[in-house]
Amino acid sequence: MIFRKTYNYITKKIDMTQEDIKQNSADIKRAADLGDLKENAEYHAAKERQILLHHNLQRLANQLSNEVVEPEDIDTSIVSFGTRVTYTDGTTNITVSIAGSAEYDLDLFKNIVTATSPFAKKILGKKVGDSITMDLPAGEKTFTILEIALLD
Repeated sequence: MIFRKTYNYITKKIDMTQEDIKQNSADIKRAADLGDLKENAEYHAAKERQILLHHNLQRLANQLSNEVVEPEDIDTSIVSFGTRVTYTDGTTNITVSIAGSAEYDLDLFKNIVTATSPFAKKILGKKVGDSITMDLPAGEKTFTILEIALLD
């Protein structure tokens, strides 16, 4: 799943990458016109960039195959994909964003926890006031959910 906002961001990134690929193709042609390709560092650098650009384009395009979630489809009465959750361990309040791998990869929100992570699996479906217990390296810890809001 990805947010509409993420979908729009990715399509813009794809457009920009396609423009970069066009420029890179021109750079490759210009470098090739300089002559001997075996010792042409400019040509080899442009070809390496071409590989990176195409890899990035494919990665972005793959993200678009995810289901698009609209803000009005997100239920903020429970912890779910698309929510920002504040919880406490009794001492410290912590806020995380429950999102998908696309948002995580693109670093679109603060403190992203992917919806498929062990922590998210434990907290998904919980309501304000619910507690969860987690086994952490420092020992078992209990958290209480304080707030659930729409991730914007």
